Amino acid sequence: QTVAEQRKSFERYGVWGDFDSPYLTLLPRYEAAQLGIFEEMVRGGHIYRGRKPVYWSPSTRTALAEAELEYPEGHVSRSIYAAFKCVEAPEALGDIVDTEGLEVAVWTTTPWTIPANRAVAINPDLEYAVVKATWSEGRT
Repeated sequence: QTVAEQRKSFERYGVWGDFDSPYLTLLPRYEAAQLGIFEEMVRGGHIYRGRKPVYWSPSTRTALAEAELEYPEGHVSRSIYAAFKCVEAPEALGDIVDTEGLEVAVWTTTPWTIPANRAVAINPDLEYAVVKATWSEGRT
């Protein structure tokens, strides 16, 4: 029931996603898949033990994203740009550009969340540009 309500909200907000096959973190097969991926990362030497602060809000009793923090002058936040394959483009966009291989570029200050991202939200009140770029691997 909660998943259905969340789906309705996402669709109302204009979030694009594969709503017919959502990933549900409470399912045993999801947990098993995550453990399998984690095992591959351990075997590949990508996991290490270290320290990282978790910024906490006592008033809301939740962890804070880096974007929610105030830093001293001169602080530099780590960020990345990432490209997500466009699964479904608006019909009007197909009238002006070839949507085959179209990707949506995003910027984030939480790069560790990228592997879990399943959708990119588009704000209908903002302007966007379609840009043709050649990547270092030669793809466009």
